[in-house]
Amino acid sequence: MDHSKQENASPEDHEPELKLPHLLFTKTVRELYAKIVNEWDSLRKSACQTAAGRALWNHVIHDPLADVLAGETYLRNLHEKIKKDRDNNAREISGVILAVRTLWFDSKIEAVLDSFGGAAQVVLLGAGMDTRAYRLSCFKECDVFEVDFPEVLQVKTALLQAALESTEHLRLKAKSLTRVAADIGENDWLEKLQISGFVPERNTVWVLEGIIYYLSNSQAMQVLKTVADKCSLTHTVLLADFMNKASTTLSSSIFHFYSDWPDHLLPSLGFSHVKLSQIGDPDAHFGLMHDPLNLFNKLRNLPRSVENHPDDGTPCCRLYLVQASGSPNQTISYSTIPM
Repeated sequence: MDHSKQENASPEDHEPELKLPHLLFTKTVRELYAKIVNEWDSLRKSACQTAAGRALWNHVIHDPLADVLAGETYLRNLHEKIKKDRDNNAREISGVILAVRTLWFDSKIEAVLDSFGGAAQVVLLGAGMDTRAYRLSCFKECDVFEVDFPEVLQVKTALLQAALESTEHLRLKAKSLTRVAADIGENDWLEKLQISGFVPERNTVWVLEGIIYYLSNSQAMQVLKTVADKCSLTHTVLLADFMNKASTTLSSSIFHFYSDWPDHLLPSLGFSHVKLSQIGDPDAHFGLMHDPLNLFNKLRNLPRSVENHPDDGTPCCRLYLVQASGSPNQTISYSTIPM
């Protein structure tokens, strides 16, 4: 993946005015979004908020389907926040964490698939409005599985159908794409995944982006253990982001699971190699962390054991980006950038 464009990008590259696609105002799409607004809870709606972030940071992410999947409400809300941040000369522009997180996952997925020789399974747990199967060319030899609530996948499929019918050049880039209706907080999601064609013995990349902290501790541990168990069968890679305890207090009614030391937790579950990064680290900035005094650069310069920032006493809210892997006959090691 060529990140040269990302390296020169900045939040100022946003369009000054919000341009909404005509498709958002069609009867079909409006009816679908009425269902989202009226029937979905905060977890399900977070899928649209993520899509809005990708749409408004499209100058670095390049997701042509994101605006349709986000919807007018979430696009307008985030655009207004970005505008206020710019007007106030904020050190951190709204959505930058999501942009960096998306690019980190994209780059790691591509690197892992390259190490596999291209062919593999990719499982997106809590896939939401993810469109990687349509935008990542490294998926061309991959069987992709998207796992999420049935109502989320139903609306997503309908929105994508409308978008793809109106735009000829957009098409599936993955070898195959299978949507699996399942709640990863329940105990039957792996069975449903296998019924849908997932083969446990094949090399697999498991993607948990922006989801695990919504789960309870027992649910999150069940998911992580299920993935870790596959290390005994085949080469298995987990890509996930973790909140520390302080981050979950930002919205304790929504965020539940946390790990202050995921690079210690994951080896205890069976992963042999674990690498942890923070927003702003060399592999997690993509030219978007210009200001050395922004929140993320200040945090990464503090030891991870520090709970409150010495300058102002505010909690150190961290997001960890973690790659963990394992395979039969593995030996355990882990690395962190930085401690």
